[in-house]
Amino acid sequence: MFFLTFLRRELLRRMHRAVFVALGLSVGVGLVVTVTAASTGVSNAQTKVLHALYGIGTDVTVTKAASSKRDGTLFSFSPGKVPVRHNYMIPPPGLGVIDGAAVARVAKVHGVIAAAGAMSLLDTDITVPSQSQLSASGKPPAGSLGNHFTVNGVDLAHLKLGPYASGTIGSGRSLAASDARSDVAVADAGYANAHGLKVGSTMSIAGHDFRVVGVTRQPRGGGSADFYIPLTRAQAYASSPETKAVSDKIDTIYVAVTNTAAIPAVRTEINRLLPGTTVTSSSSLADDVTGSLTSATSLATDLGRWLAIVALITAFAAASLLTAANVARRTREFGTLRTLGWRTRRIIGQILGESVVTGLAGAVAGIALGFLGAALVGWLAPELTATVAQNPGSPPSENITLNSSGMRRSISPYSTHTINVHLDAQVTLAAIGLAVGLALIGGIIAGLYGGWRISRLRPAEALRRVE
Repeated sequence: MFFLTFLRRELLRRMHRAVFVALGLSVGVGLVVTVTAASTGVSNAQTKVLHALYGIGTDVTVTKAASSKRDGTLFSFSPGKVPVRHNYMIPPPGLGVIDGAAVARVAKVHGVIAAAGAMSLLDTDITVPSQSQLSASGKPPAGSLGNHFTVNGVDLAHLKLGPYASGTIGSGRSLAASDARSDVAVADAGYANAHGLKVGSTMSIAGHDFRVVGVTRQPRGGGSADFYIPLTRAQAYASSPETKAVSDKIDTIYVAVTNTAAIPAVRTEINRLLPGTTVTSSSSLADDVTGSLTSATSLATDLGRWLAIVALITAFAAASLLTAANVARRTREFGTLRTLGWRTRRIIGQILGESVVTGLAGAVAGIALGFLGAALVGWLAPELTATVAQNPGSPPSENITLNSSGMRRSISPYSTHTINVHLDAQVTLAAIGLAVGLALIGGIIAGLYGGWRISRLRPAEALRRVE
């Protein structure tokens, strides 16, 4: 009891010095909390990219690169004697097909809750002009450049997996199990608004008339398709440069696992079961992302980490020196206590107690600064972009396009996804615990250093000094 009373009296008597030491610790601790929050925000942004691309509820995706036979080219045409209209619905450039039976094999992997196959497709309607329609420079006539939109074949038995799960039906109805043999579609709200589509409208997909039964709105930044149709219909009408018919094929498997700890083991087992495929999770996706999100990741993990370390070392050193200076000013007091019978260990304990309380005060102030820093990061950080290949880890594919300057080879705009995400720096309980721990460590280090100084002091020498 006397220890606490004496501790309280000494802290109140030297309040300004204790506050100064606590503030010094709080700056270092606050910066560590801010950097930790920014790193958490980057990690959450990577997860948002995965969910935007593959849907909320999806933990792992399985894709396969297009075979070398495809040669990275989507399709090409040569003008003939008469104009010819072509309509194709095929996997986007760079994305190959997988045997549909692979879904059942993946679903049996330990740690997997559910697995769903899907078809991500590109519908292209183009008219190739005749030789007589080409101008002297080889340019095609206006109106023959074609129309492109994206289609996602949805597994009706697992509507909670994949990009479709992230959307919210704004009008009409969702797809249902009874739609397996029906030519029905749910349109993305952005595409529907731009093209005047609504519930009940008819849209030509792969040359077949589909009735729009619903309109869905994806979250901001989502990698939505323009249309969602039953997987069986997508398989029936799509084709592939690799296998032609795709009635029993898919090009993406969406996987939900029991918990995040199971993801590494699930990825390893799927790689063993399906050699040649790319198994992607939010953590592995970071290696295949380009754009400003990558720069933010490097900044948070490299520069931010070293900046926090330097600030923390500086704060600990400043706290130790200030404590030592405070001890030097109290030599007469400590000499008197030793003369009265206090052991050196008891005096050191008193200094440590004062330093621990000061450290806790620094932790509280540091946490407050950390919350402030995290809020500033979220407020000032620009919107980040993340660009990912259709098949992560594969280079963008090329295709032959027909435009106003003629036919040319180019990088396909459909071979990558670009997602916009906002960096939301979050202060977690782990970060708060780290802040308290670091502040206590700083206080203990400062107290031990001050105690070491006082242990070298002899009573007679202390009594000769004036505080």
